Amino acid sequence: MSFRSANYYDAFVSIQRGLFNTRDRAEHTRKRKAISHTFSAKSISQFEQYIRCNLEELVRQWKKLADTATQSGEQYADMDCLQWFNYTAFDIIGDLAFGASFGMLSKGKDIAEVRLTPDSPATYAPAIEVLNRRGEVSNALGCYPALKPYAQYLPDPFFRNGLKAVENLAGIAVARVNQRLAAQEKGVPQRNDLLARLMEAKDENGDPLGREELTAEALTQLIAGSDTTSNTSCALLYWCLKTKGVMEKLQSEIDEAVPDDTDIPSFHTVKDLP
Repeated sequence: MSFRSANYYDAFVSIQRGLFNTRDRAEHTRKRKAISHTFSAKSISQFEQYIRCNLEELVRQWKKLADTATQSGEQYADMDCLQWFNYTAFDIIGDLAFGASFGMLSKGKDIAEVRLTPDSPATYAPAIEVLNRRGEVSNALGCYPALKPYAQYLPDPFFRNGLKAVENLAGIAVARVNQRLAAQEKGVPQRNDLLARLMEAKDENGDPLGREELTAEALTQLIAGSDTTSNTSCALLYWCLKTKGVMEKLQSEIDEAVPDDTDIPSFHTVKDLP
């Protein structure tokens, strides 16, 4: 016996149904087959160069904070690591899913371009805040689907602001995919990233993803890979610092495996560490 996904997932549809929120089994199978090659071992290995660039920027920013603290006579730099991990995750996913980072690490702030349609004028919104609000309101409306048609009219700003966040998050994806497709039409050399793999995807009939479906799937990558990555990274750092002996053991292992002049080692360098 098989069960269809509940109408809870309808609340998460914005541009059009993606791999995460489609409820039709045949449609889900079509999408999965078209997209599966995107996450092959070969494809993922090609993404490392983009991840590395963003991690190097994170190190530069943290070194800058440390140097500023030292020059001010402080022993330590005071920072909110979760915010920096948020910037890192968004910039990495932006780099992979949309062809360019959002520039949050370099700016040290939460900001992203938004376009409600490919031809709309650009506006700007705090992407991390938008993602969080979008998740909260979509979850609430998924639990109470009957509210969805009326949510924008409810007096509680939770719904009004949340639906605006849904619109803005979709607008971030529209803006980035539009830029990439425009560059492709101009003959700009394409990168080996998630969006390139999605643009190459074909269904069982050999047809590529349409613009809206392509945008929806790229948005799915942003939603799935950003706050999960940042929260996990922050938790790992917290427990490494909090648990006695862990940092010393970790430092020893890294010093043994990684050359002194390397800030960000390659996956090949560290993949066999204990």
